[in-house]
Amino acid sequence: MVVAALLLVLAPVAGAVVAVRFAPPGHASVAGQSVAVKPVIGRDTTVIQGGAIVRPEHAHVGLLGLGTDIGLDLSLDWNRLIPQDKQTRAYLTQLFDDPAPAMAEIREAARTYVVRWAAIGFGTVLAIEIGGVLLVRQRRRRLAALSPEVAGAVTAYNARLRTVVAASCAVALVSLHAVAAHVIADPDERAVVGSPFFNGTALAGTEVNGLVAEVVPFLSVLEPHSAFYDKASDNLDAALGGTDLRVNKDDVLFIAGEDLEDVNGMARIMGRAAKLTGADFIAYSGDLTFAGKAIESYLLDTIDYYSDNVPVEFAPGLHDTPEIVRAADARGWRVADNRTHDVQGISLLSLADPRVSTVGDFGSGTVEREDGVGVPEFLDAATREACSTKPDIVLLHDHLLGARLAQQGCQTAMVLDGRSYRLIGAQEHTTDDGRTSLEYTQGSAGGHVTTAPNPGDIQHPATFEAFSVNPDTKALHVSVFTVRPDASVQVSSPVALP
Repeated sequence: MVVAALLLVLAPVAGAVVAVRFAPPGHASVAGQSVAVKPVIGRDTTVIQGGAIVRPEHAHVGLLGLGTDIGLDLSLDWNRLIPQDKQTRAYLTQLFDDPAPAMAEIREAARTYVVRWAAIGFGTVLAIEIGGVLLVRQRRRRLAALSPEVAGAVTAYNARLRTVVAASCAVALVSLHAVAAHVIADPDERAVVGSPFFNGTALAGTEVNGLVAEVVPFLSVLEPHSAFYDKASDNLDAALGGTDLRVNKDDVLFIAGEDLEDVNGMARIMGRAAKLTGADFIAYSGDLTFAGKAIESYLLDTIDYYSDNVPVEFAPGLHDTPEIVRAADARGWRVADNRTHDVQGISLLSLADPRVSTVGDFGSGTVEREDGVGVPEFLDAATREACSTKPDIVLLHDHLLGARLAQQGCQTAMVLDGRSYRLIGAQEHTTDDGRTSLEYTQGSAGGHVTTAPNPGDIQHPATFEAFSVNPDTKALHVSVFTVRPDASVQVSSPVALP
């Protein structure tokens, strides 16, 4: 009886172990593709593609000195991750220089998998046990309501059925524990033999088996090695140093950026700035990527990871293809729908540029984002929306279009735009009825001076802004973040705008 009771008490735990072991793999989205994530109980390594790449990372779960390792079995499509074109391949090697967001996605997928399937296994077995107890109690109550003679007859009649059911339950219980014990007692342990060509690099200790040499650069997704942006991040912390960029306690503070064009390191800096300043949201005015490929959606994860998921208002630019827009929408970003809406107490009209670049294959030219909606139609619709809703801020990509909207003067605070590479800042326009209207044009947060792709360390100063807006008076203050090619960071004090 003691053994049976112990087996019944431990059965839900055994169910959790078996569920985790045999459930189908989970998935994480990394750089636009699905990565299968399968936690393996007893494994003390992370294995990619059946052992093509092996790393010693794993987790340990347990209680009171008892436990087991859990490693990962990852599968992905190399053909999608590693393009055949050498130019594109070299470009994406730089783009993936910081793997921390991808690693966080995989860890979260693994954690969710273990918790979900352990809960399912534990809960299922526990529910079966509770159901069995309730059925036994119900049967006893019904027998007790019968006369002794009838109860005895019923009991005798069901004796064989009770024996079969009890035996089946016992077999199932013992089998469940046997399988769980086998899973725990069969560890998948191995020593990782680091490949010699990684010695002295950030990937030292990685074991690579049978991969072609061209794959090796992409192993950067396994461990961070961006010393430049590590230094810039430290300098950002020092430059802020507890400075409060929110001018008044009731102001809305947001980080505004533009033209990263795949500079993943600066996406990291922008995200961290939003987190450190306690920004209410991030306003991004376009050209997040260069080619607009799904694989470039990695930047969205970088911003979310380093900002700790600060909400993002996204006004797509020419380089932000429908693929990138879908990726932003899937991550919960507020993508421009050309309508005014409230965000954290201020009204914002965010506009998607009417054109889409066709440089996806490193070509040139543009097409209409929506058939039949060119620049004139876009300006007419945007002007009607702005003048009917009177938004506090109009957010869009192109400063030439932004200037046209600012001259109408329908916004109450400013038109915020970019696509100029250099920081122009505040510009005053005079409307037809003699009023003053404000346009603010941002520089390149990716440090670009041309549209040529350069996803690595910045070669020119990169800038983005923090705006403090009073929801009642619409008073505006701006602070400019400047990151220089030596990784130094300067944050200007808030300055009032006209």
